Amino acid sequence: MIVILHGWSDDSRSFKKIGNFLRGRGLEGIADLYLGDYVSMDDDVTYDDIIHAMEKAWQDKQLPKAPRSVDVVVHSTGGLVIRDWMTRFYSPDNNPIRRLLFLAPANFGSPLAHKGNAMLGRVTKGFTSKKLFQTGRHILHGLELGSEYSWQLAFRDLFAGPEWYGEGKVLATVLVGNHGYTGIAAVANEHGTDGTVRVSTANLNAEYMRWDFASDPQHPSHEAWPSMGQVAFARLNDENHSTVAMKDGGFRNPARTGELIIRGLQVSDAAFVQHCRELETLAEQERAVARRLRSYDERKFRSGYQNTVIHVLDDLGHDVGDYFIELFAKNASGRPDNLLTAKIQRQVLTTVHAYGPNNAYRSLLIDTDALNSLLVEKERDLYISLTAFPQLPKNGNVGYKTVEYDDVGSIHIRPGEIPLLIKPDRTLLIDIVIKRYNDAVFSFKPLPA
Repeated sequence: MIVILHGWSDDSRSFKKIGNFLRGRGLEGIADLYLGDYVSMDDDVTYDDIIHAMEKAWQDKQLPKAPRSVDVVVHSTGGLVIRDWMTRFYSPDNNPIRRLLFLAPANFGSPLAHKGNAMLGRVTKGFTSKKLFQTGRHILHGLELGSEYSWQLAFRDLFAGPEWYGEGKVLATVLVGNHGYTGIAAVANEHGTDGTVRVSTANLNAEYMRWDFASDPQHPSHEAWPSMGQVAFARLNDENHSTVAMKDGGFRNPARTGELIIRGLQVSDAAFVQHCRELETLAEQERAVARRLRSYDERKFRSGYQNTVIHVLDDLGHDVGDYFIELFAKNASGRPDNLLTAKIQRQVLTTVHAYGPNNAYRSLLIDTDALNSLLVEKERDLYISLTAFPQLPKNGNVGYKTVEYDDVGSIHIRPGEIPLLIKPDRTLLIDIVIKRYNDAVFSFKPLPA
């Protein structure tokens, strides 16, 4: 059996074509194909509502519940929905999903989500909603870059608890385009996207780091954890957010894209590791093509980018919403190299998005090609530090000491380490912990004689 789930502002009608394509290919062992439908444009609907309703609909329709008995295809927001559903109601041992094919998933958000919640989204998409000017406020908050929802979901299936993906578990494949829209829809195109989601936010092979500036501010420490399990991933330069799911006329490269979809829905446990290797080889080939294209046409938006999500908190567990991150270089004397630092800020740090409901979470889009050209190839070190507010010297009672040059140290990354920290087409989550000073808030005084 195959189940297909759509994304935000869509419905099952958009996926009849790909459903018929799968039927026409006569996939082995498929007796039924179901198209899921859920409400995504109601401002009162939450992800909790969707996944609980999905579980009830699954039971009402008597879809298979046996472990690894169903294959699922998801598009865009459907990736968040299916991951939330399976990790909330099941365990890796009794999960009914065997193969999970992600088409352009918004696993770590979309740069268009906060625009959908803005007036532009309410005027455009709001006219298509059954409730006038509603665009699914809660759903879009979860889809926003750097959202707490996508962060917490990643800790459920990638960084904490049991292992969900890989041989003998969920055989997951991610396919995402990198072309962008054409025509009037091209206004939505941004660097490193398929028109709607970033290539880097689609990939589930992520990493988590924790940088501790609190224990010893002058000598911050850092630890790293790769995501658990294994997920097959490939970028497809010629597909966009719609065509990869056979919408808007269908695949741009029918032979290649269609074959990859079939492979993702037929791969066996024994062949899965090789499947992952072959898709990674394809992804690297596509990146090489993109680098060549970029050399003569910047408008293609085809370079390699990393989605870096930063969460700043203090050693008391408070979110720190007012801060900025500094990527910089130093000269031979150990002071900041202002000229090279300006190039890093302008060319490497492409965009910064603060998550609307909680500014402690921010998504930084880092151009890995520019970073390689400016630092790695020239054997220059990268330094990362931050400044946070309120500042203790000004507040007097509570705050942080980060403004002066010697207040806090920096994370020092050598040229050979930069490609390990900052990689194209992936997401890196970083918790940064800083020290909160509050000594002046409370004191004891002896009773006068």
